[in-house]
Amino acid sequence: MSDMAVSKATGGAVSGRHDLRDALDPLSEQIADEILHAEPVHPDTRLPAAVVQPLVRANLAEILAALAGEPSSLEPARKTGRVTAAEGVPLDLLQHAYRLAGLRVWEELARRLRSRTDTSALLRASSRVWFAIDRSSNVAVRTHLEASAGLSENMARTELLRGVLTGAVHDLETARRALGLPADVMLVVAVTAPGVPVVPAAAVVPPAPDGAADAARPTVRWLTHEGARLTLVAAPTSEDTYGALASLAARTRTGASRPFTRLADAPAALVEARTAVRSLPLGRVGLARYGDRPLDALLVADGERAAELATAVLRGLRDRDPRDEELLLATVEAWFEHGGSGTRAAAALHCHRNTVLNRLARVADLTGRDVNDPRAAAELYAAVRALRLQGEPL
Repeated sequence: MSDMAVSKATGGAVSGRHDLRDALDPLSEQIADEILHAEPVHPDTRLPAAVVQPLVRANLAEILAALAGEPSSLEPARKTGRVTAAEGVPLDLLQHAYRLAGLRVWEELARRLRSRTDTSALLRASSRVWFAIDRSSNVAVRTHLEASAGLSENMARTELLRGVLTGAVHDLETARRALGLPADVMLVVAVTAPGVPVVPAAAVVPPAPDGAADAARPTVRWLTHEGARLTLVAAPTSEDTYGALASLAARTRTGASRPFTRLADAPAALVEARTAVRSLPLGRVGLARYGDRPLDALLVADGERAAELATAVLRGLRDRDPRDEELLLATVEAWFEHGGSGTRAAAALHCHRNTVLNRLARVADLTGRDVNDPRAAAELYAAVRALRLQGEPL
């Protein structure tokens, strides 16, 4: 039955002064409050007010528009179904919320119509209210079921990918097909540090039908674990696998394993990727490939020994004012970065060459290590790198 047909069937009882849209705000506030403070069947699935209130208002606006004989898209009901499915809200609570809304809308309409003596008009108005409520409720329930099914499938694929990366899955050929990974390609595992901006809602996209995966372009599957993003990339060449990570690495600290071909090597590759991402100093974004920074990889692989090295070598600097310490550390880094050239280090630091040499002399006095002594310089460089790379393990 269309909105206009229902409006005619009620004899106009919901039009004119009986249009309830002027009560949208107080009604939506009342309904949201009742939903939020009702005794929940499952307390852990209660949604916060910041989520419930706008959903209630949007749904009620659509319902009241339908009562007034205007068309409605039912998009608020669909959104409600998606949100409640994603948050694990049971269907009975979702349906109860719509019943609450129906009762409050009918009470308000009955209050406005109680001066009428035409009982049949009240019955027709009641029929229209519950028709509008049921229509929104049915759409929300159907969307909830569809979204829940999709989430369940996605969660299953996520756990399958987790099993591949951790070595818990042994039937790797079946796993490859289920994840939609092409055969006979190069693989790379990547770890992106916590704080990835704007990621898709789904952790693992549904794979293409078996045999339909396009081996000519990268296939990316990922999940999140303790805030970090774990990614498995399949592509025709090693460079293609790294290229698929370029946009991600442009915004975040990302570490990638060496390329491999057997899915059985994924757990070892995950270890490499974790080491690689930790070889990027905190605050610096980019892609670190395992093997590109062998000294840094060694330092982060044994964080306890690296911390001891930094403390032992740099103790004299660490006892100074933090600003002075940072100035001397930055000078040491610039000197090493520019191949031991005082002139180029000075240009990078925007100071005179003699200033750089004087600072390095102070470092030698404070640490007992002169940058002109190869063995002392090696210890100094390793200690500074160890200090810069200290951070939480991923």
